[in-house]
Amino acid sequence: MTEPDNGGHSDDERDLTPTADLLNLVFGFHPPIGSDLLNWYYRENPEGAASVGTARDDGRLVGNYALVPIRFHAADGSDPGRDLRLGLGVDLSTHPHVRGTGAFRRTVEDSYRVGTADGLDGILGVANAESLPRMVGTFGWRHLSDFGARFLVPVPDDIPATSHPVNADLLAGPLPDQALPLPTTPPSTGHGTRWTADLLRWRLARPGARYVLHLREDVAFVSTSSHHGPFRVAVLLKVLARRPAVDPVSARCIAAVLARHHRTPMVLHWGASPLLRGGGFPLPRSLMPSPLGIVLHAFDDDGIPRLVEEDLSLTAFEFLDFDAY
Repeated sequence: MTEPDNGGHSDDERDLTPTADLLNLVFGFHPPIGSDLLNWYYRENPEGAASVGTARDDGRLVGNYALVPIRFHAADGSDPGRDLRLGLGVDLSTHPHVRGTGAFRRTVEDSYRVGTADGLDGILGVANAESLPRMVGTFGWRHLSDFGARFLVPVPDDIPATSHPVNADLLAGPLPDQALPLPTTPPSTGHGTRWTADLLRWRLARPGARYVLHLREDVAFVSTSSHHGPFRVAVLLKVLARRPAVDPVSARCIAAVLARHHRTPMVLHWGASPLLRGGGFPLPRSLMPSPLGIVLHAFDDDGIPRLVEEDLSLTAFEFLDFDAY
């Protein structure tokens, strides 16, 4: 029996084990995720707890869509009180047994209700090639842009940089505050995530992740590594300015720090960053596990949109801004 979607809200303290069970079933995570990861992602974000839309049948959770708050500020220097506060849409899933029954739509629409009540301006989604047409065609979301991935060619320079594997001691210590003594300023054009030391500390605390925090005098940057077949690849996740008015830095020099630390010449970057200058070799979309596109849905108050979708331009958005890589 289909039940009304009571949904969640930002102070929801429900047991997250059924949610983890649903996500493991739908996405086949290996190893399986646990409620500790969801508790971190949904409830410990300094920007606020996630707004969670759900669907239930006979008391059983059959749909989940979490909107994790993320704050964007704009290049025009507008009132910080009007920063955009969007819900990053993650973990959209429905139980295989209820597909074709409307559970997917009920889940998404419940997230609209909860996110609106929690004061979000809209939903920002990072959609793969399979789900993007559905979000745009079926739900009427706006397709903002596609970001490509590229391999960076390491070229060392003489600017000192230190590398710090992230562990409990680092997270409990002063290094995140030293990395970002002030909140990041808006990008020179468009919109970018507003990063603070607290946000960085939370993001680096993802259960099970293996991050490295790198520091130069002008920028901090975060990396990890992964394997693609027999190849070890260093992944540049984010570059952050440590002070206002930082000049763009050479992507090749940043890549050299990562190549040295991770002991591989293969350095991958995805997204857009005004802090990086110089290109690389584009990774063909056919080689990407799932090409990614950015989609947006604006919430409204009595028919008046809380944001103008055409005005949002993401010019500072990388893996660490959205993905629990």
